[in-house]
Amino acid sequence: MELFEKYRKWGKDITVFDVDDTLIVTKSKIKVFNPKTGYEIDLTPQEFNTFKTKPHDKFDFNDFRDLEILKAGKIIDWVFRILKRTIAKGTAVGIITARDDSKLIYDFLMHNGVDVNPDFIFAINDPNLGFTGSTAQKKKDAFMKFVQMGFRNFQFFDDDKENIRIANSLNKDLPEVKMKATLIKQKWIPNFSDFS
Repeated sequence: MELFEKYRKWGKDITVFDVDDTLIVTKSKIKVFNPKTGYEIDLTPQEFNTFKTKPHDKFDFNDFRDLEILKAGKIIDWVFRILKRTIAKGTAVGIITARDDSKLIYDFLMHNGVDVNPDFIFAINDPNLGFTGSTAQKKKDAFMKFVQMGFRNFQFFDDDKENIRIANSLNKDLPEVKMKATLIKQKWIPNFSDFS
């Protein structure tokens, strides 16, 4: 069976969401350690988006593999409402996240009453996907998987400017693709401490 045939029932439209600081704010931190200098810092996903790495930096993403931390996060309600309305209309929903475990994302969504086709969840740092390069390049590779499935009209929500820029480049690379990418601005993302 041709790949496109499997997904034909969905049509050509799909709305794609990032997870961290787009759908949810969590207490997850990226731990950065440099064994050469002894430098150590814990970063939120927002802070990591603009962090300038140095040679020998090592990263610990273990917080992002913990379903309980994810489930304890605070949903960004207005974005989650867009996701739920999209599903209610019968439009396909996809997830492209920098995390490395798509089952964890599926379980989190189901925990919140949202059923997304597991084939439409790309945890781009899963080594089994074989994506390489920067986070933005890996997200572009995930979009190419959606194009191979037959999707042509994209709405995309992400909190990182580089991811938005590279998603918008699909319009230039593939004239048949339409991309409407929305940057979730920092001022729209509540801090975890803002929640009671």
